[in-house]
Amino acid sequence: MDVPQSTSELLRLRHSLEERRMNHGGTNANQVELILEDGSKYQMEGTLQFRDVSVDPTTASVILRMVFPNPKEVLLPCMFVRAVIKEGVNEQGILIPQQSVSRDPKGNPLALIVDASSKVEMRMLTIDRAIGDQWLVSSGLLPGDRVIAEGMQKVRPGGLVKAVSFDNGRKPETKAATTAQATTASN
Repeated sequence: MDVPQSTSELLRLRHSLEERRMNHGGTNANQVELILEDGSKYQMEGTLQFRDVSVDPTTASVILRMVFPNPKEVLLPCMFVRAVIKEGVNEQGILIPQQSVSRDPKGNPLALIVDASSKVEMRMLTIDRAIGDQWLVSSGLLPGDRVIAEGMQKVRPGGLVKAVSFDNGRKPETKAATTAQATTASN
């Protein structure tokens, strides 16, 4: 199976590997999952065999070759599928809900956090990319920071708040900042 990948995505991955934000080892390297046309996951994993060495100038993409076992002949020629390639792991990655990120007038991402003294603090972020409905934050947060995910319109930097856990029904898969719902503290 041949799948196109944009050169911009290929460059982003290469920079992440070079800057050691991701490691490219382990038993899961170059494994591929398929999402079928109906949204279901194909039951067998495949492997990434090679990358094309030339760029298609009309699409700015390279071709990735993937090989999948197909004993039940579920995969058919010209079938539309989406490929998910596990090429590296960002062990220092922090995921936060997209709803917890706002933008300043210049479009720069920022988040409100609750510090140790229950005061609201604004942090400028560097966001790598979206993963599902979360942002992968490359700088601006530390593991354990309490990010405000709900009630942001009610609070201002420097104000006292009471943080309430907000897990959004997730099981953490990577290191993450703690998300919280902020309510203004009353005296």
